[in-house]
Amino acid sequence: MSSKIDFVYPNNGVPHSKTNVESAPQSDVQNSRVKIKNAIITSQENLTDDTFLLTVKLDNNEVLNSHAGQYGTLKADELDKPRAFSFAKSPTSEKKGEFSFFIKQVPGGLFSEYLKENRTGQKIVLSGPMGQFKIDESNEDMICIAGGSGMSAINAIVEEAAHNKVKRNCYFFYGARAQKDLYLVDEISKISEKWANGYTFKFIPVLSEEPEDSDWKGGRGFVTDYFKDNYLKTGVVKTESCKAFFCGPPPMINAGAKVLEEAGVSQDSMFFDKFEDARSPAPVIDNSKCVLCDECLLVKPTADCIVETASLSGKKENGKFANIERVNPAFTSGLYYNTLYIDEDKCIRCYACVHACPHDAISPQHDLEPKTLRNIVEI
Repeated sequence: MSSKIDFVYPNNGVPHSKTNVESAPQSDVQNSRVKIKNAIITSQENLTDDTFLLTVKLDNNEVLNSHAGQYGTLKADELDKPRAFSFAKSPTSEKKGEFSFFIKQVPGGLFSEYLKENRTGQKIVLSGPMGQFKIDESNEDMICIAGGSGMSAINAIVEEAAHNKVKRNCYFFYGARAQKDLYLVDEISKISEKWANGYTFKFIPVLSEEPEDSDWKGGRGFVTDYFKDNYLKTGVVKTESCKAFFCGPPPMINAGAKVLEEAGVSQDSMFFDKFEDARSPAPVIDNSKCVLCDECLLVKPTADCIVETASLSGKKENGKFANIERVNPAFTSGLYYNTLYIDEDKCIRCYACVHACPHDAISPQHDLEPKTLRNIVEI
Protein backbone atom coordinates (compact mmCIF):
# COMPACT_ATOMS: atom_id res chain seq x y z
CA MET A 1 0.00 0.00 0.00
CA SER A 2 1.44 3.33 -0.96
CA SER A 3 0.48 6.74 0.26
CA LYS A 4 1.10 10.13 -1.21
CA ILE A 5 0.83 13.37 0.69
CA ASP A 6 0.55 16.55 -1.35
CA PHE A 7 1.39 19.83 0.35
CA VAL A 8 -1.02 22.31 -1.16
CA TYR A 9 -1.48 25.88 0.04
CA PRO A 10 -5.05 27.08 -0.56
CA ASN A 11 -5.86 30.71 0.04
CA ASN A 12 -7.42 31.67 3.36
CA GLY A 13 -7.69 35.33 2.53
CA VAL A 14 -10.42 37.38 0.98
CA PRO A 15 -12.87 35.50 -1.24
CA HIS A 16 -14.16 37.07 -4.42
CA SER A 17 -17.47 38.86 -4.10
CA LYS A 18 -19.05 36.23 -6.35
CA THR A 19 -17.75 33.28 -4.32
CA ASN A 20 -20.26 30.43 -4.18
CA VAL A 21 -20.64 28.41 -0.99
CA GLU A 22 -22.11 25.11 -2.18
CA SER A 23 -25.30 24.27 -0.35
CA ALA A 24 -25.07 21.45 2.17
CA PRO A 25 -26.64 20.44 5.46
CA GLN A 26 -25.21 22.46 8.31
CA SER A 27 -22.33 20.54 9.83
CA ASP A 28 -21.18 23.08 12.37
CA VAL A 29 -20.11 21.87 15.78
CA GLN A 30 -22.96 21.41 18.20
CA ASN A 31 -23.64 23.31 21.44
CA SER A 32 -22.49 26.67 20.11
CA ARG A 33 -22.04 29.25 22.83
CA VAL A 34 -23.75 31.79 20.59
CA LYS A 35 -27.52 31.48 20.40
CA ILE A 36 -29.50 32.96 17.51
CA LYS A 37 -32.88 34.16 18.77
CA ASN A 38 -35.90 36.01 17.38
CA ALA A 39 -36.70 39.26 19.15
CA ILE A 40 -38.70 42.45 18.83
CA ILE A 41 -37.59 46.06 19.26
CA THR A 42 -39.54 47.33 22.26
CA SER A 43 -38.18 50.89 22.36
CA GLN A 44 -35.90 53.31 20.53
CA GLU A 45 -34.91 56.40 22.49
CA ASN A 46 -32.61 59.31 21.61
CA LEU A 47 -29.84 59.76 24.19
CA THR A 48 -28.04 62.47 22.16
CA ASP A 49 -28.37 63.83 18.63
CA ASP A 50 -26.55 60.79 17.27
CA THR A 51 -26.87 58.06 19.92
CA PHE A 52 -29.84 55.77 20.56
CA LEU A 53 -30.86 53.53 23.42
CA LEU A 54 -32.32 50.49 21.67
CA THR A 55 -34.12 47.84 23.73
CA VAL A 56 -35.05 44.44 22.34
CA LYS A 57 -36.98 41.59 23.90
CA LEU A 58 -36.54 37.93 23.04
CA ASP A 59 -39.58 35.87 22.08
CA ASN A 60 -41.11 33.99 25.02
CA ASN A 61 -38.82 35.85 27.46
CA GLU A 62 -35.89 33.59 26.57
CA VAL A 63 -32.46 34.25 28.06
CA LEU A 64 -28.91 34.17 26.67
CA ASN A 65 -27.02 33.61 29.95
CA SER A 66 -24.76 36.57 29.19
CA HIS A 67 -22.55 38.42 31.65
CA ALA A 68 -21.75 42.13 31.89
CA GLY A 69 -19.15 43.16 29.32
CA GLN A 70 -20.22 40.81 26.54
CA TYR A 71 -21.82 41.75 23.23
CA GLY A 72 -24.26 40.41 20.67
CA THR A 73 -25.26 41.02 17.07
CA LEU A 74 -28.48 42.47 15.70
CA LYS A 75 -29.86 41.50 12.28
CA ALA A 76 -32.83 43.22 10.66
CA ASP A 77 -34.61 41.79 7.63
CA GLU A 78 -33.82 44.93 5.66
CA LEU A 79 -30.06 44.50 6.15
CA ASP A 80 -27.70 41.98 4.56
CA LYS A 81 -25.51 41.46 7.63
CA PRO A 82 -25.76 41.57 11.41
CA ARG A 83 -23.96 44.29 13.36
CA ALA A 84 -22.15 43.79 16.69
CA PHE A 85 -23.03 45.90 19.75
CA SER A 86 -22.10 45.59 23.42
CA PHE A 87 -24.85 44.91 25.94
CA ALA A 88 -25.38 48.27 27.64
CA LYS A 89 -26.66 47.03 30.98
CA SER A 90 -25.82 44.33 33.47
CA PRO A 91 -28.19 41.34 33.33
CA THR A 92 -29.06 42.23 36.91
CA SER A 93 -30.49 45.57 35.66
CA GLU A 94 -32.53 44.17 32.77
CA LYS A 95 -36.00 42.70 32.71
CA LYS A 96 -36.13 39.01 31.83
CA GLY A 97 -35.53 38.49 28.12
CA GLU A 98 -34.65 42.15 27.48
CA PHE A 99 -31.35 43.58 26.23
CA SER A 100 -30.32 47.22 25.88
CA PHE A 101 -27.81 48.72 23.46
CA PHE A 102 -26.26 52.18 23.06
CA ILE A 103 -25.99 52.67 19.31
CA LYS A 104 -24.11 55.60 17.83
CA GLN A 105 -25.03 56.73 14.33
CA VAL A 106 -22.10 56.40 11.95
CA PRO A 107 -22.21 58.30 8.63
CA GLY A 108 -22.94 55.77 5.90
CA GLY A 109 -23.47 52.96 8.40
CA LEU A 110 -26.18 50.52 7.37
CA PHE A 111 -27.55 50.10 10.87
CA SER A 112 -27.41 53.86 11.38
CA GLU A 113 -29.52 54.35 8.27
CA TYR A 114 -31.90 51.68 9.51
CA LEU A 115 -32.44 53.56 12.79
CA LYS A 116 -33.23 56.87 11.10
CA GLU A 117 -36.81 55.65 11.29
CA ASN A 118 -38.27 54.61 14.63
CA ARG A 119 -38.23 50.80 14.56
CA THR A 120 -40.20 50.14 17.73
CA GLY A 121 -42.34 47.02 17.26
CA GLN A 122 -40.27 45.57 14.43
CA LYS A 123 -38.80 42.08 14.49
CA ILE A 124 -35.07 41.58 14.74
CA VAL A 125 -32.65 38.68 15.29
CA LEU A 126 -30.31 38.79 18.29
CA SER A 127 -27.26 36.52 18.42
CA GLY A 128 -25.13 36.18 21.53
CA PRO A 129 -23.52 36.25 23.96
CA MET A 130 -20.08 36.90 22.52
CA GLY A 131 -16.75 38.10 23.89
CA GLN A 132 -14.64 37.44 26.96
CA PHE A 133 -14.67 40.95 28.42
CA LYS A 134 -15.83 40.95 32.07
CA ILE A 135 -14.97 42.06 35.56
CA ASP A 136 -12.12 40.15 37.15
CA GLU A 137 -12.17 38.64 40.63
CA SER A 138 -9.38 40.66 42.21
CA ASN A 139 -9.77 43.37 44.85
CA GLU A 140 -7.61 45.90 43.00
CA ASP A 141 -8.78 49.35 41.89
CA MET A 142 -10.87 49.37 38.71
CA ILE A 143 -9.78 51.87 36.03
CA CYS A 144 -12.59 52.03 33.47
CA ILE A 145 -12.02 54.06 30.30
CA ALA A 146 -14.72 54.35 27.64
CA GLY A 147 -15.34 56.45 24.56
CA GLY A 148 -18.37 56.96 22.32
CA SER A 149 -20.80 54.05 22.42
CA GLY A 150 -18.12 52.16 24.37
CA MET A 151 -20.03 53.54 27.34
CA SER A 152 -22.19 50.43 27.02
CA ALA A 153 -19.94 47.58 28.15
CA ILE A 154 -18.30 49.67 30.89
CA ASN A 155 -21.70 50.79 32.16
CA ALA A 156 -22.77 47.14 32.34
CA ILE A 157 -19.62 46.18 34.24
CA VAL A 158 -19.91 48.92 36.86
CA GLU A 159 -23.63 48.16 37.30
CA GLU A 160 -22.77 44.54 38.02
CA ALA A 161 -19.94 45.54 40.34
CA ALA A 162 -22.32 47.80 42.28
CA HIS A 163 -24.95 45.06 42.45
CA ASN A 164 -22.38 42.60 43.81
CA LYS A 165 -20.98 45.17 46.26
CA VAL A 166 -17.40 44.53 45.14
CA LYS A 167 -14.94 45.86 47.68
CA ARG A 168 -12.70 47.90 45.41
CA ASN A 169 -12.39 51.48 44.22
CA CYS A 170 -13.57 52.36 40.72
CA TYR A 171 -12.71 55.35 38.52
CA PHE A 172 -14.87 55.53 35.40
CA PHE A 173 -13.47 57.86 32.71
CA TYR A 174 -15.66 58.65 29.73
CA GLY A 175 -14.33 60.49 26.68
CA ALA A 176 -16.67 62.53 24.47
CA ARG A 177 -16.30 65.49 22.13
CA ALA A 178 -18.59 68.04 23.81
CA GLN A 179 -21.31 68.39 26.44
CA LYS A 180 -23.98 67.62 23.86
CA ASP A 181 -22.42 64.18 23.43
CA LEU A 182 -22.74 63.20 27.09
CA TYR A 183 -25.56 60.94 28.26
CA LEU A 184 -26.65 59.10 31.40
CA VAL A 185 -24.34 61.30 33.50
CA ASP A 186 -26.76 61.50 36.44
CA GLU A 187 -27.65 57.80 36.27
CA ILE A 188 -24.02 56.69 36.26
CA SER A 189 -23.00 59.16 38.97
CA LYS A 190 -25.72 57.70 41.22
CA ILE A 191 -24.00 54.31 41.09
CA SER A 192 -21.82 55.69 43.89
CA GLU A 193 -24.88 55.45 46.16
CA LYS A 194 -25.05 51.69 45.54
CA TRP A 195 -21.30 51.08 45.81
CA ALA A 196 -19.81 49.07 48.66
CA ASN A 197 -19.43 51.11 51.86
CA GLY A 198 -15.91 52.38 52.44
CA TYR A 199 -14.93 52.23 48.77
CA THR A 200 -14.96 54.90 46.06
CA PHE A 201 -16.88 55.06 42.80
CA LYS A 202 -16.24 58.15 40.70
CA PHE A 203 -17.49 59.05 37.22
CA ILE A 204 -15.19 61.43 35.29
CA PRO A 205 -16.40 62.74 31.90
CA VAL A 206 -13.64 64.26 29.73
CA LEU A 207 -14.35 66.44 26.68
CA SER A 208 -11.91 66.82 23.79
CA GLU A 209 -13.64 69.49 21.67
CA GLU A 210 -15.68 71.53 24.14
CA PRO A 211 -15.42 75.29 23.40
CA GLU A 212 -12.99 77.04 25.74
CA ASP A 213 -15.55 79.71 26.68
CA SER A 214 -18.28 77.25 27.68
CA ASP A 215 -19.49 76.64 31.24
CA TRP A 216 -17.88 73.17 31.37
CA LYS A 217 -15.90 72.72 34.61
CA GLY A 218 -14.88 69.09 34.10
CA GLY A 219 -11.96 67.39 32.39
CA ARG A 220 -10.72 68.45 28.95
CA GLY A 221 -8.52 66.86 26.31
CA PHE A 222 -8.16 63.22 25.32
CA VAL A 223 -9.53 60.93 27.99
CA THR A 224 -6.38 58.79 28.18
CA ASP A 225 -4.14 61.88 28.58
CA TYR A 226 -6.42 63.27 31.28
CA PHE A 227 -6.26 59.98 33.17
CA LYS A 228 -2.48 59.92 32.86
CA ASP A 229 -1.89 63.52 34.01
CA ASN A 230 -4.51 63.77 36.76
CA TYR A 231 -4.75 60.29 38.23
CA LEU A 232 -1.70 58.26 37.26
CA LYS A 233 1.08 60.80 37.64
CA THR A 234 -0.47 62.24 40.81
CA GLY A 235 -0.62 58.84 42.50
CA VAL A 236 -4.40 58.72 42.88
CA VAL A 237 -4.18 55.43 40.97
CA LYS A 238 -1.45 53.03 42.00
CA THR A 239 -0.04 51.07 39.07
CA GLU A 240 0.89 48.15 41.30
CA SER A 241 -2.71 47.63 42.40
CA CYS A 242 -5.08 48.36 39.52
CA LYS A 243 -6.95 46.62 36.73
CA ALA A 244 -7.97 48.46 33.57
CA PHE A 245 -11.15 47.98 31.54
CA PHE A 246 -11.46 49.60 28.10
CA CYS A 247 -14.33 49.87 25.64
CA GLY A 248 -14.52 52.23 22.68
CA PRO A 249 -12.70 53.12 19.46
CA PRO A 250 -9.57 50.98 18.90
CA PRO A 251 -7.26 54.07 18.83
CA MET A 252 -8.50 55.02 22.32
CA ILE A 253 -7.94 51.49 23.60
CA ASN A 254 -4.44 51.42 22.11
CA ALA A 255 -3.61 54.82 23.63
CA GLY A 256 -4.88 53.80 27.06
CA ALA A 257 -2.98 50.52 26.99
CA LYS A 258 0.21 52.37 26.02
CA VAL A 259 -0.17 54.81 28.91
CA LEU A 260 -0.53 51.97 31.40
CA GLU A 261 2.26 49.87 29.89
CA GLU A 262 4.66 52.81 30.08
CA ALA A 263 3.69 53.18 33.75
CA GLY A 264 4.54 49.53 34.39
CA VAL A 265 1.08 47.91 34.29
CA SER A 266 1.18 44.46 32.70
CA GLN A 267 -1.03 43.47 29.78
CA ASP A 268 -2.53 40.79 32.02
CA SER A 269 -4.08 43.60 34.06
CA MET A 270 -5.90 45.10 31.06
CA PHE A 271 -9.23 43.83 29.76
CA PHE A 272 -11.08 44.66 26.54
CA ASP A 273 -12.74 43.24 23.46
CA LYS A 274 -12.17 44.92 20.10
CA PHE A 275 -14.69 44.62 17.35
CA GLU A 276 -14.72 46.66 14.18
CA ASP A 277 -17.02 47.74 11.38
CA ALA A 278 -17.26 46.77 7.71
CA ARG A 279 -14.42 49.13 6.78
CA SER A 280 -11.95 47.07 8.81
CA PRO A 281 -10.07 44.04 7.44
CA ALA A 282 -11.54 40.59 7.93
CA PRO A 283 -9.56 38.21 10.13
CA VAL A 284 -7.43 35.57 8.39
CA ILE A 285 -6.95 32.00 9.61
CA ASP A 286 -3.40 30.67 9.64
CA ASN A 287 -4.22 26.97 9.45
CA SER A 288 -0.65 26.00 10.27
CA LYS A 289 -1.38 27.19 13.83
CA CYS A 290 -4.90 25.73 14.02
CA VAL A 291 -5.29 22.71 16.33
CA LEU A 292 -8.94 21.97 15.43
CA CYS A 293 -10.20 22.99 18.88
CA ASP A 294 -13.38 24.45 17.30
CA GLU A 295 -13.37 27.46 19.64
CA CYS A 296 -13.92 29.83 16.71
CA LEU A 297 -16.84 27.77 15.45
CA LEU A 298 -18.47 27.88 18.88
CA VAL A 299 -18.68 31.67 18.86
CA LYS A 300 -19.48 32.60 15.26
CA PRO A 301 -22.67 34.70 14.97
CA THR A 302 -23.60 33.76 11.40
CA ALA A 303 -23.72 30.41 9.63
CA ASP A 304 -21.22 31.06 6.85
CA CYS A 305 -18.63 33.49 8.20
CA ILE A 306 -16.24 30.61 8.98
CA VAL A 307 -16.51 27.61 6.68
CA GLU A 308 -15.25 24.09 7.34
CA THR A 309 -14.13 23.26 3.84
CA ALA A 310 -14.16 19.92 2.06
CA SER A 311 -12.59 21.49 -1.02
CA LEU A 312 -11.68 24.79 -2.59
CA SER A 313 -11.67 25.19 -6.36
CA GLY A 314 -11.82 27.69 -9.17
CA LYS A 315 -8.66 29.47 -8.14
CA LYS A 316 -8.28 32.94 -9.60
CA GLU A 317 -5.12 34.76 -10.61
CA ASN A 318 -5.28 36.73 -7.35
CA GLY A 319 -5.22 33.48 -5.37
CA LYS A 320 -8.87 33.59 -4.33
CA PHE A 321 -11.38 30.81 -4.90
CA ALA A 322 -14.62 30.93 -6.84
CA ASN A 323 -16.08 27.82 -5.19
CA ILE A 324 -16.04 26.81 -1.54
CA GLU A 325 -17.48 23.39 -0.73
CA ARG A 326 -18.58 22.98 2.87
CA VAL A 327 -18.12 19.73 4.72
CA ASN A 328 -21.29 17.73 4.15
CA PRO A 329 -21.46 14.60 6.34
CA ALA A 330 -23.63 12.86 3.76
CA PHE A 331 -21.29 13.35 0.83
CA THR A 332 -17.86 14.52 1.94
CA SER A 333 -15.29 13.55 4.51
CA GLY A 334 -16.08 14.43 8.09
CA LEU A 335 -12.61 15.93 8.33
CA TYR A 336 -11.82 19.29 6.86
CA TYR A 337 -8.07 18.66 6.67
CA ASN A 338 -7.13 21.58 8.90
CA THR A 339 -8.65 24.12 6.52
CA LEU A 340 -11.03 26.71 7.91
CA TYR A 341 -11.91 29.54 5.58
CA ILE A 342 -13.22 32.99 6.57
CA ASP A 343 -15.57 34.35 3.92
CA GLU A 344 -14.98 38.11 3.91
CA ASP A 345 -18.39 38.74 2.39
CA LYS A 346 -20.09 37.01 5.35
CA CYS A 347 -17.70 38.25 8.05
CA ILE A 348 -19.15 41.11 10.13
CA ARG A 349 -15.82 42.06 11.80
CA CYS A 350 -17.05 41.22 15.29
CA TYR A 351 -13.66 39.55 15.91
CA ALA A 352 -15.26 36.99 18.21
CA CYS A 353 -13.18 34.29 16.51
CA VAL A 354 -10.00 36.30 17.13
CA HIS A 355 -10.74 36.59 20.84
CA ALA A 356 -11.77 32.93 21.13
CA CYS A 357 -8.75 31.35 19.42
CA PRO A 358 -6.28 30.14 22.08
CA HIS A 359 -3.41 29.72 19.63
CA ASP A 360 -3.25 33.07 17.79
CA ALA A 361 -4.32 31.34 14.60
CA ILE A 362 -6.83 34.05 13.65
CA SER A 363 -5.91 37.68 13.11
CA PRO A 364 -6.49 40.52 10.64
CA GLN A 365 -2.71 40.94 10.66
CA HIS A 366 -1.96 37.43 9.38
CA ASP A 367 -0.34 37.22 5.96
CA LEU A 368 -2.90 36.43 3.27
CA GLU A 369 -0.47 33.85 1.88
CA PRO A 370 -2.16 30.63 3.03
CA LYS A 371 -0.40 28.21 5.30
CA THR A 372 -1.97 24.78 5.59
CA LEU A 373 -1.35 21.08 5.08
CA ARG A 374 -4.01 19.68 2.80
CA ASN A 375 -5.14 17.12 0.23
CA ILE A 376 -4.09 13.68 1.54
CA VAL A 377 -4.62 11.26 -1.36
CA GLU A 378 -3.98 7.64 -2.41
CA ILE A 379 -4.04 6.25 1.12
